[in-house]
Amino acid sequence: MECEEFLSRLWEYLDRELGPEDWVSMGKHLASCSSCYPAYCCDRAFLELLARQRRGCVAPPTLVLWVRGLAN
Repeated sequence: MECEEFLSRLWEYLDRELGPEDWVSMGKHLASCSSCYPAYCCDRAFLELLARQRRGCVAPPTLVLWVRGLAN
């Protein structure tokens, strides 16, 4: 796998949206590529930050209804 392909599919990898073969291929590339590893670490840290921030937030009831399509 080339770096360009890895980087173009990095979010799929982080979101666990890849099939088993692609998952293994991405993991092998990541383990052997010092150029792509920093991008992986940065994007993973960003997702972890979002997850931590989301834990303390509760959406207003009207927003929940609107997202679910139950409000005007």
